[in-house]
Order: sequence, then structure tokens, then C-alpha cells
Amino acid sequence: MKILIKSFLIISVLSFSACGEEFLELEPQQSLSISSAIVDLNSINAAVLGVYSNLQDANIYGWDLPLIPDLRGSNVYISSKNAGRFLNFDDFSNIDQCGFCTNEWSDMYETVVNSSNIINNFPNAEVLSSEQTEADSRLGEAHALRGLTYWNLVKMFALPYTADNGASPGIPLNNEGTDGNIITPARATVAEVYAQIVSDLERGIDLMTLETNGRLSKEGAQAILAKVHLYQENWSEVETLATAVINSGRYSLYADGDAWLNSWGANFGSEDIFTVVNTPADNIGVNSIGGIMDQDGYGDVLATEDLYNAYAETDVRRSVMIRGDRADGERDALFPEGKYPNGETGQDYIKVMRLADVYLMRAEARAELGNEEGAREDLDAVASRVNPSYVASTATGADLIDAILDERRREFAFEGDRSFDLTRRQKTWTKFTTFDSFEVTWNNPQLINPIPRAEIDNNPNITQNAGY
Repeated sequence: MKILIKSFLIISVLSFSACGEEFLELEPQQSLSISSAIVDLNSINAAVLGVYSNLQDANIYGWDLPLIPDLRGSNVYISSKNAGRFLNFDDFSNIDQCGFCTNEWSDMYETVVNSSNIINNFPNAEVLSSEQTEADSRLGEAHALRGLTYWNLVKMFALPYTADNGASPGIPLNNEGTDGNIITPARATVAEVYAQIVSDLERGIDLMTLETNGRLSKEGAQAILAKVHLYQENWSEVETLATAVINSGRYSLYADGDAWLNSWGANFGSEDIFTVVNTPADNIGVNSIGGIMDQDGYGDVLATEDLYNAYAETDVRRSVMIRGDRADGERDALFPEGKYPNGETGQDYIKVMRLADVYLMRAEARAELGNEEGAREDLDAVASRVNPSYVASTATGADLIDAILDERRREFAFEGDRSFDLTRRQKTWTKFTTFDSFEVTWNNPQLINPIPRAEIDNNPNITQNAGY
């Protein structure tokens, strides 16, 4: 079932004044109060759909989240012929007035606030007894979406949890929603933010019972929670949650490489656990992850030779990169268009969580827990379905962990995982640009965004990230 995730019920609209008030300085702009906007099941549904609509924004899943972590890692770089987008992420020269970072901050906090408004005003809604199950499930979605958004924020604006067990500054928590007051919150620690994320996702899992393509389900929240625990190295929780998703029977790995390849451009496949839906009516167009990779669009993003060489010749995943000459640019370049075949139309569904991810999360957890045979089985299940010449892994110890991380790179290239996997594992890697390459350590300050300058200027309680 296709879901049009646009809502005209706006539950939190904020203005940015000429003096640069930032998003966390909340000020409602409508005469219609939030408490009166959430009144019944229909308005709850509309508000939740509005939160899904937020996820489509260019600075959330539109292009930032699928692109920037790969750009900071070793998978892609910006062409010498470009329109000036994402250059500071490519050459590690970001500054605290980064426009993309400011927009990510404001768009993601809009999603947090909208979710919080639903959660906080839900008890005031009048819901029939026959509607309670659906209403509760929508409340669960609001919690899970808030947890997912907090997680995206802390990944982009703070050090990884594994840097110091979460002791470093994270991001502000704002569960109050829109209450008419200007707030200037301090940054919670990374550990405190993760605790909030876990709480929201667990609450969502408890409440959600409905299963609809294009929306979060209980299994979707379980898969995301497994990944949150993966980033904290809570291995037992990862294995338990991943197993629950796999054993749910709702999803299955593709039978072969052709099925995997054909899943890109399709709306929903057997491995898709949660996707962000983009339809022609959304009119996203070239300002999308497909648009910036499509040579008929901007075409600024190119894949690295290092990534291409990471695949066996028989691995079908290599074919999502197409060799060609960029007009007035690089010769024999690699165009990473295959995962976003709708290109400049912006109509590709963004695959946020896939079953292959769940298998590889469980593989990593099992390896860390000493079940290396089970880890290899999960690794083999993912790799063998796309490479008919794949030879079952015999790796052990640290080599097994590295094999799983390498498989994650091959499977999730161009989906926004690469630098997060490298930083949480405290790796060093080579960053490739058009004319150069340089070594990057996991704690390089440029691997996380600056807190936006407008937020620093207007919030006396917030601190800047090191290096900015």
C-alpha cells in the first residue's frame, strides 16, 4: 500500500527572525493551539503523517543523511565539476556557519517538536473505544519517530557513544513540544540522549500493532533499536532484537543478485523494513539523493575506485556504479546511480532499514559474544545472495569483525552508514577527493557537524563542538 506522507495539519510552525533566532527558541505562530489541534483519531493520524513528511526534507533523508556519512568516509567524493554543494564535507573544511548543518539542526528539531506535540497532547484527544488500538499505534509511531530523529541528531552533531561511553556533549533534549515559551536548553550528554532514544523506541515497540508499508512498525522500531544498541556495543540486546525481527517472518532476504538489483527503484521489497516514501505529488525533484548522483541532474557525487575495487567481479552490487565520462569533468568516472534509478525526479523511496542490516548487526553481535559460527552464517547469508562466486567465510577474531564491516561497506554504499561504522569502531581510513587523498582518524573534529552559529549566538547554555 502506498502512503502519501504529506499533511496539511501543521502542529508547529516556527519563524526565523532577521536577527537569527534558532529553532530551539520555540514560538508558536498560529491562533490554533496545539492542544486543540490534536482532538480525535483523524487529527492524530494527520499529525503523525506530518512527521513522516518531515523525514522527506532534503536536510534529513532527502539527501543529507544518505550522502554525508559516505562523503566523510571512503565511498564517494565531489566531482571537479560541481555546483558547490557539500564541498566542505568532502575536503573536511566545515565551519560553524555551515548552511547544511543549520538546516539539518532546524529540520530535525522540527520533527522532534512535532512528535512531542503529538505525544503530549494525545491524552486530551477524544478517541472511541473502537479506535483506541489504532490511536495507540499512532502514538507509538510518534515515539519511535522522535527516537529515530534524536538518534540522527546525536550521530551528526556529537561524538560516537564509544568515544567515552557517552560522557561527551550530545544534543539538547526537547520533549516539551510547543508550549509558548522560548527555551535555551543545554546539551545533554551522549549517554543521556541515547537513554532517551532507547526509551522512545521501546515505548513505540510496546504500542505499535499496525503494519503499513511506508510507516514504522513494531519490527521497524526493533530494527532501529538494535542499531542504536549496536552503536553502544550492547551486544546481547543487538542479538535479541535482531533475532526478533528475523523470526517475525515479515521479511526475507532476496533469492539472488537479480532480485536485489531489481529492488532499487521498486517501492517495497521483501527486505525493506522501513522506507521513506517519495511520490510524484511530493515534487522533490533534483534536490534529492538521486538528483545529486544522476548525470542528468546535478551529478556532482562520484564513487571512489577504492569502493569499486572492494567488490568481487561477480558481485552484482558492483553494477550500481556505472563508468562514464562526466561532461567537462572526470574521465572514466564511476556514477553511483543504481540505487537511486529515478534520479533527478527525486521519486526513489529511501531505504532507512533493510533486513540485510539486521543480519549484519546480528553477525557483529554474535562475533563479539563468542558465537563465531553464528556470525559467519549471518555474514554468509548476506554476501552469498549477491555474489554467486562467494566463498563461505572462515574468518575468526578481529578478522571476522573486519570482514563484517567490509560487508557492511559493500551492502550499504550510498545509503549513509560508512563513516558511522568507522567512527564507532575507532578506525583510520583514507578519504579520497578529486585531486588528493588523506588519512582520517575516527576522532577528527570534521566528522561531526558544528553546532550552528545562530544557536550558539542565541542560546547562552549551549557549547560548540571541538575544532569549530
